[in-house]
This record gives sequence, structure tokens and C-alpha cells, in this order.
Amino acid sequence: MEDIIVKYADINIYKELISIGFDKKYLENAKKKYSGKAYKVFNLKPYEANILKQLSLSLGFDCAVNRGTITCSCDYTDAVIFASNYQYLKLCEKLKQQPFRLKNLAYELESVLNSSLHPLITKNFVFDWKMPYVMGILNVTPDSFSDGGKYLNIDDAVDHAIKLIQDGADIIDIGGESTRPEAKSISVDEEISRIIPVIKKLRENGILTPISVDTRNYETAKAAVEAGVDIINDVSGFDYDENLLNYVCKNNIPCVVMHSDSVPANMNDFTCADIVEEVYKSLHNKIEKMYKLGLAKENIIADTGIGFGKSRETCFEILKRHEEFLTLGVPMLLGISRKSFIRDKFNLSCIDADIPTAIYSTIVKGVNIHRVHNVKLAKDYLTYSGALNS
Repeated sequence: MEDIIVKYADINIYKELISIGFDKKYLENAKKKYSGKAYKVFNLKPYEANILKQLSLSLGFDCAVNRGTITCSCDYTDAVIFASNYQYLKLCEKLKQQPFRLKNLAYELESVLNSSLHPLITKNFVFDWKMPYVMGILNVTPDSFSDGGKYLNIDDAVDHAIKLIQDGADIIDIGGESTRPEAKSISVDEEISRIIPVIKKLRENGILTPISVDTRNYETAKAAVEAGVDIINDVSGFDYDENLLNYVCKNNIPCVVMHSDSVPANMNDFTCADIVEEVYKSLHNKIEKMYKLGLAKENIIADTGIGFGKSRETCFEILKRHEEFLTLGVPMLLGISRKSFIRDKFNLSCIDADIPTAIYSTIVKGVNIHRVHNVKLAKDYLTYSGALNS
């Protein structure tokens, strides 16, 4: 039996009601009835949903469910609830007195209602999430799609990292293996030889800025942490190397967990009825797994994995509805810099894509870290938009 999951719901009432199998004959009436702050509950058994609906009605609001719920003719149903914060809290009180998994739903809903981000503390910096941070990209690879080959030399890489910091980068993300479409995998030894000397030289030069390493390999991550790295950024969502998952959880190392259906990245591979819901549930389950393995929730950052197995249309759908990921209860990283879905949409080169990347950084909601190539431009746009005003 799948766990119950609660998510902030899209404001498109029709879309949400149709998605759960609501009776279409009553859509117009429902539009007037379902108003307020919306949450969607996944994976309820019909008898659980019937109790939830009756409790909601007793508190003066309604709960939309699959039309087969009342007769228990469906195996599972999702539910959409529209209520005020006060009504939600009263609902939680009542749910705690109910059988089945409804007590679990109460605690899940309370967690979502009361969610606030706890600071992430690294050796030399505290991320308080009061404003968005900018992560500068440093690829020490010969084949990355945007800057492959430019920073293979250690001194060039270090100089570029320092420039990114001078431009305002709050984090430097160093990657030694390209994950662009059709990129070739490299050995762990090769990845380590590209990354570790750069990390060591930055630390030897007195650079205290937090560093993340973009890797999916345990050996690389361990060597990077020993060299002074603060955060592990795994594009496979810690699915590629189980040793890496166990390592970060056991040692409580801050990390970025990304949703990806394909590494290296590919477009159009991933199909589902609702991309946002699919990515949300996947990230929710990964976060819960890491938490149960011992990783503190304040040390988890989530990334929707724009471009990894997702079509251009679904990438833009995620951007439009990015605020829905806030109920995951962890900071969100957005990595869209120079990616092909933007370049193709506006017919731009990699460098020219920096402007729409910066524009989207100011309009996409619910982003705590922007991962970009052009740090100065991103910082300027965030400043102009007021996002960096404390």
C-alpha cells in the first residue's frame, strides 16, 4: 500500500477535479463550492476517503473524490480539499481520532500546513533561506554542452571559480562528468582526477565559499568531502550508487536530490499523466527514504531535474507550477541555465540563453537556489526584481 502524500494543489479547479475522477456533470456547481487554499491528497483507500469527506462536510467545507469512492468501486482515490487554515487544523484534530491511516494523514497535513525551512549550516556559511541564493557552475569537463574544455586546466578552473565568487556566487558547483544528452560515462578515477585538485587548490587559497560537487559516484563524493566540499549534488537522485546514498545519510552530509528519468540527460523519454505530480511524488519518497536513513531534513535540497527525461512542454509546465513543490518542506534548487528547452524555444545560442535564464529566475516561484553559468546576470536580475532585498 502506497503512503499517503499531501501536496499544494494547482489553482485550476477543473483540472484538479477531472484528474481525480470527479463526476463531470457537477463541475459547474463544484466551481462555486470548492474555494480557499487547495491541497491534494494521494493514495487513499475508498473507505478512508469517505471518512475524510464526511469530516470535511462536518467542518463546513467539501472534499472532492473519485466518483466511485462512495460505492468503493475504485481501488484508490486521490482527493482535493479546499478550506481555510483554521478549518484544516480542525480537520487534523478530527483525523487523529479516526481509524485506518487517517491519523497518518493528520500528521502529514499538519507538516505541510506548518512547514518552514530550517537553516542549512555548512562549515563556513549558514543558508537561512530568507532570500534566494545563486550557485555558480564550474564544469571541469571536455564535453559539457555549454563550456566543455574551457576549464580543464586547474589554474583556469580556480580562476573561474574565483570570478564566479566575485560576481556574487553563494555556492560553487564543480562537476567532472558531463550529463548532457549522449554524453559518455567516464571512470571514477578520471572524475576524481578532474575535480579534487581544483577543490584542494581553492581551499589552499583560502576560499571559504561553500562548494558542492556534482557527482553520482560514492568514491568521488567521499574524496571531495575529504578535500573540503560541503554539499553533494547527485543528478541521479541517489539511485545510481547505493553506497553514495548510505554515505551521505550516515554522515549527515548536505545534499541535492534530483528527479531524473535518464542520466545522461535526454528529452522526451519521460511520459506521465501529470509531470508535476509524478516528480513531486518521486521527490517526496526520496526525501522520506533519506530521512529514515538518518539524514537530517534540513540537509536535504530538492531539484525537479529540468531537462532530464522531460520534454520541452513538461519543462515549462514544471516552471509554471513550481510553487507546488513548496509542500515538500525542503529548499528547492532550479537548474535551467542554458538548457536546450529554453534555447530551442527562443532559437538562441548557449550564451544568449543567459538572459531568459535570468528572467525566469525572477518569475518562477518557490526557488531557493538558482544554479547558473552567468552568476552576475542572475544576481542583477534577482536584485532588480527585489528578490534579494532582505
